[in-house]
Amino acid sequence: MTTAFDAAFARVRQLVADFRANEHFYLSPAYQEQEARRDFIDKFWMALGWDVNHDTQKNPSEQEVKIERKEHGDSQRRADYAFYFNPNYRDVKFYVEAKKPHGDIATARNYFQINRYGWNSGTPVGVLHDFEQLEIVDCRYRPNLETSISRNIRSYHLRDYDDPKKFGEIYWLFSREAVAQGSLETFAATLPKKKRGKSARGSAIDLLDIDESFLEDLDKFRDALARAFKNRNPDLDGETLTELTQRTLDRLVFLRFLEDKHIEPQNRIAYFGTKGAAWQDFLAESRRLDKIYNGTVYKHNEWLDDKAKIDDDTFSNICRQLCHLDSIYDFNAIPIHILGSIYERFLGKVIVTTDKRARVEEKPEVRKAGGVYYTPEYIVRYIVENTIGRMIAGKTPAQIAQLRFADIACGSGSFLLGIFDCLLRYHTKYFNEHPDKAKLAGKVKQEHKADCEVRDDGLHLTLHKKREILLNNIYGVDIDPQAVEVAQLSLYLKLLQDETPGSARQYYLDFEQSALLPSLNRNIVSGNSLIGTDILTGDLFAPVEERKLNPLDFEQRFPQIIRRKRGDGSQPSGGELRETAPPLDYTAPGVPLHGPYSYKKSKKDKGVLPPTLTESEYEGGFDAIIGNPPYRMLQPHNTSAETLAYLRGHYVAADFKIDLFHLFLQRAVSLVKPGGFQSYIVPTTLLNNVYAESLRKWLLNKCCIEQICVARGRVFADADVHTSVLVFQIEPDGRKRNQHFVQTTAELGPEFTSQARFSGRTNQATFAELPGTVWNILVNEENKSLITRLTRNFSPLNQVAVINRGLITGDRDKYFADEKKTKDYVPIIAGSDVQRYFTVPSSEFVLFKRPATSGGCWDKEVHFAPHKLVVRQICEEPTASIVRSPLAVTGNIFTVRGSSLENELYLLGIINSRLTAFFWKLMFADFKESFPQVTIFSLEQLPVRTLDVSNPTDKFRHGKMVSLVEQMLAAKQQLAIAQSDKDKSFYAHRCDGLDRQIDALVYDLYGLTDDEIRLVEGDGK
Repeated sequence: MTTAFDAAFARVRQLVADFRANEHFYLSPAYQEQEARRDFIDKFWMALGWDVNHDTQKNPSEQEVKIERKEHGDSQRRADYAFYFNPNYRDVKFYVEAKKPHGDIATARNYFQINRYGWNSGTPVGVLHDFEQLEIVDCRYRPNLETSISRNIRSYHLRDYDDPKKFGEIYWLFSREAVAQGSLETFAATLPKKKRGKSARGSAIDLLDIDESFLEDLDKFRDALARAFKNRNPDLDGETLTELTQRTLDRLVFLRFLEDKHIEPQNRIAYFGTKGAAWQDFLAESRRLDKIYNGTVYKHNEWLDDKAKIDDDTFSNICRQLCHLDSIYDFNAIPIHILGSIYERFLGKVIVTTDKRARVEEKPEVRKAGGVYYTPEYIVRYIVENTIGRMIAGKTPAQIAQLRFADIACGSGSFLLGIFDCLLRYHTKYFNEHPDKAKLAGKVKQEHKADCEVRDDGLHLTLHKKREILLNNIYGVDIDPQAVEVAQLSLYLKLLQDETPGSARQYYLDFEQSALLPSLNRNIVSGNSLIGTDILTGDLFAPVEERKLNPLDFEQRFPQIIRRKRGDGSQPSGGELRETAPPLDYTAPGVPLHGPYSYKKSKKDKGVLPPTLTESEYEGGFDAIIGNPPYRMLQPHNTSAETLAYLRGHYVAADFKIDLFHLFLQRAVSLVKPGGFQSYIVPTTLLNNVYAESLRKWLLNKCCIEQICVARGRVFADADVHTSVLVFQIEPDGRKRNQHFVQTTAELGPEFTSQARFSGRTNQATFAELPGTVWNILVNEENKSLITRLTRNFSPLNQVAVINRGLITGDRDKYFADEKKTKDYVPIIAGSDVQRYFTVPSSEFVLFKRPATSGGCWDKEVHFAPHKLVVRQICEEPTASIVRSPLAVTGNIFTVRGSSLENELYLLGIINSRLTAFFWKLMFADFKESFPQVTIFSLEQLPVRTLDVSNPTDKFRHGKMVSLVEQMLAAKQQLAIAQSDKDKSFYAHRCDGLDRQIDALVYDLYGLTDDEIRLVEGDGK
């Protein structure tokens, strides 16, 4: 039976024979690259299974091979072949750069060229190919012309194609069959680690990926520009300097993008300053480009274009480093979402000034959060496909034009780019499948209003159609004006991404307004999505605070989307989320200081907070809101009392602790119309933390939860936060919500997004029945009845015992000692000292005075109690022991006090039982791969079978449990001190036997059936 490899080998051998038949001509200077591509190189890759000529893949947005023909002397700076793999047509698998067979292609400049393509797009290897030679090049390194010749990995010659073993090496790496099996990823993993070289900043410069490298350069350019501006314009403040430097860099980056696409000639930046001042050339070019492109980038700025002075040598040096001449950056190859990720981190810093100096610093909120974390593209793609993708499926372009999609915390625009990309791909596919529905360029009266133009590989959307989609469908908000500018810049780059010099030029000539880029000032706006302009109606905030808060009225900024129902007109616009919130006079006596409807009074507090719009007073809304909201706890040390008061008065989510992502989640859901979608990636704390209970209840009454996907490991590698993707559909029908089933998984990762594999299915009504309304994705139809019975029929632990947390001193050197220095030093144990049924003896002392009065065994001051249960905080399931002497415990231990020692021994057996572990893993799993934690809320919810010791049966069971636990404690003690292997084995087996007896007794106490026992013994599977 002939295999795909056999067929490929035979076809390539025939090509070799054809080449050799006229080898002298093919190796001569007269034989050109385009001829070699048509005669041999195209056919070689077709033999490897790739649809080079698009014989089957007709849709330009879904083609696995993108080719650049350069037929008419157009030397665009793109690789000749870019290979993708279905269904991901966004990320290049590898590039092939074609050359004519004359001469040796293994040169430093050729290696540098393919290295640059691959490195800029994040592909590990690339190929140089003239058919006679095939060179595999390592593209992981930052391009360097001086060292590029060393980037060769393997070389093949024409004669190797006749050798099945040698040809097999090529086939099983680059054929479509091999790539489908992950050959490139496997091969990249086998490559040797890169050699290190130090940059001026101490980075391993040759290890830098495109985002790290370009961010480092942008930071360097910003620093130099800030100083250069400040030296010549000493009165500039930090805010203006931040704006000037960013706008300058935005213009240069955008121009480099235009140059690399040949939409603008490639000699603009390179020749700034060759005949005069570089800065004046830059300003003149900005004025020219503003007339052509419009948009925010080149929009006239009074300071930048008229007033600012700058040291020309500094600016000229930046231009030299950024211009196209031998640049390591190729803006044709850099994915636009990577540029967005670079800018997201770039925006995390601002310029601060003194009288004479300027310096760059991290924003305070970024510093406290430990950095800026950009959403990975696979998460963006998954959320977009499961919201916008679902909404537009099967719709016509005219129907889609009526939809409105938004990100109300858009940052640099990663989700807006994802939405735009999804819409462009859908429209391209639609028109290629329905060419009769497209207004084609050359066949309509108003050429500039055509939907598509015909190219060699199919129908492509015209610039007019892409502009129309952008303006009709995409909206964004961010509190940072610089982020808004970058988001607009990113969308402009995406708008022009598929344009050719000819298409852009033709649109410029045809369009009556003579502007290639539309104004996005009504689509992407700066403002505070959480705080409305109702704060301006009273004297609640100082002017400086109002400016900092940057309030936004959605009805005012997006009147075509958000409207107030017309009635008596008595309600001002602004917030809307507390449906029952009355206007509060928070200067009046008796107003509570805490709670969801309360305000904390301060000296600045005045007047009455105005009433807010309720959801019933809205009309319209967005069809979908998606994104990654900020995660940050708002507290008095980082947020004003007035702002906290405002948020508590407007948001159900501002209950107890106030986290920004809670507020954004509630806000987003409220701004989506019925039937629309809302999806965020948020911390998993939303699913079960006690302070999110009010928000969870509110969401259950507003939405059908479509998906809860918990991420495997960390999505944000450098952030200690575990996340989940939530997909909601806004559904006004309560009956439908209660009957709705939620698709769930704890396996969200890059592989999952390409082919969703949901592992669970939970009835949404179940969440409302669980303690704390937790959204427990592990509760399913198989285990639901047992979990429900345990939570309903038995008392939670906090009703039968007193639970406290240990000491948090805050100054270890001051309070801890290795010896008892005075009578006020007491022994103390830490979490690691607590094991199942065993406590490591104390080896430290803490300075801690005995309370003046003792309240007995139920006294909340437990450190001097004669006995208590101790439960460690860091563990996958409750791990408990008992101490029988007065000692203190650290903050990573919880103490449990019962009514007597025997009662605590009884509780210890239950807490350490297999049934409790089963219940815990289902109810309170936090899905962390490291440092899983017991919380006081979850510990309080453990179901306890209480016994009436006046009843003979209960008294016997109680006594039996106490006896088994005492035996277990003694066996664990013996195991800890055992010396010989024989003794260790004996006591280990004894502990196992006692565990089984305790578990059997617990099953009996809780009345488990045989099926339920099997469920517990199988860990819920």
